Amino acid sequence: MDRLQRAAIGAAVCAGVILALAAATRPEIEIQLGGKFGEFRVINHGKSIQLNSAVKVQQKVGGEWQDTPVSNFYLIPSCGKGPVPDCVSLLSGATLQPVPWRGNYCFAQCIVPCNLDGPVPSGTYRYVLTSCDRKRKFVSASFERK
Repeated sequence: MDRLQRAAIGAAVCAGVILALAAATRPEIEIQLGGKFGEFRVINHGKSIQLNSAVKVQQKVGGEWQDTPVSNFYLIPSCGKGPVPDCVSLLSGATLQPVPWRGNYCFAQCIVPCNLDGPVPSGTYRYVLTSCDRKRKFVSASFERK
């Protein structure tokens, strides 16, 4: 019986360590890519947070991530709802599904007047979000623009 109890305690300790490691490796803010190009959602696994509304896009060039000059790309769930706030609140456990990125430099999501616009070149990209206080940065997995 003593041997069985030690084995059960050992298994419980191992399970606890595995669960703790899994929780520790999950990001506070997860940027989950969707099934179609440009789709993504933001999931808050941590405490409530204020995120900068602007979404940055980076391209991998020569093995380095570089900012891509994409404008008019925000954490907004729909178009035409008035001015975009500087920050958005994301409560603990909440998910936000922004309007997808169209793959353009200026006409990124919603219809806006653009003098110069066009699609970004094919390549490897990722999304970057920051907290409103700019102290924390969250990045998505990379994805391909064909």
